[in-house]
Order: sequence, then C-alpha cells, then structure tokens
Amino acid sequence: MVCAVIYSLKDSKQNNSNIVLLEFQGNFQSSETQVNNLKMGDISFNNDKATLIIGHHRIEGKKVKLSKPFAIIRKREKNQEKEEQDKMIMDESSSVIYDTVIILREKYVFSQRPGLLVQESLRGLTRIGG
Repeated sequence: MVCAVIYSLKDSKQNNSNIVLLEFQGNFQSSETQVNNLKMGDISFNNDKATLIIGHHRIEGKKVKLSKPFAIIRKREKNQEKEEQDKMIMDESSSVIYDTVIILREKYVFSQRPGLLVQESLRGLTRIGG
C-alpha cells in the first residue's frame, strides 16, 4: 500500500496565488503536435468578468463560486535539506509527499459561443445582398 502525506496550505512551501480555474463549453483544436507551453491567446480579468481573445475570436466569461472548494496539490521534489524533515514525518509505508499549492473557491465559466472580432479598418467592406 502506498501512503501519501499532503501538507496543508499554511505549511506548504509552494503557495502560489496566480492560479485560476477556467471552464469552457466545447474544445480547442490545434494543428501543433506539441501543445506544452503553446500560447493560446490573451486573457484579461475585470472585476467578475474575464475576456479571452484567440485569433479573431473573443470569448467572455463570468466568475462563479464553486459549490465545493478545489485543492491543487503538487508532488514535492526531493531536496537534501527537506529529506531529514520528511524522514521524521514519513514512516516505512509512505513514499510520496505533496504540497497544497492553492485552494480555489471560484472559477470563470465561458458558456457562450465566441464572437468574431473584425478590425475597424475592415468594417463595411463587404456588402451582402445588394
């Protein structure tokens, strides 16, 4: 049996408050095969709203409270200085230590379809039906 030790948020060394949860309806497609660190678009936050611009599309989201808090944890890297402290906490059966990074209580929900952005200089160039 594998046991894991999860440190609380106040005892964790990995506190990061720059994490937000984004929920989208639908999916994203990319022609890239490697999507790690791929720039998706630009996001801006204004009070309880978020705006995501991807190419020529704009998606707007709103802040919603989560029904249950959501904890994000990270596996602790082994360091020489932490090893002594970890040995005191862990017994023979536990082999993994995690740190709580942040506890999320809100998320941004993007539930509407994206809107098309057209440059101001190109507006009015196409006429339909006439």
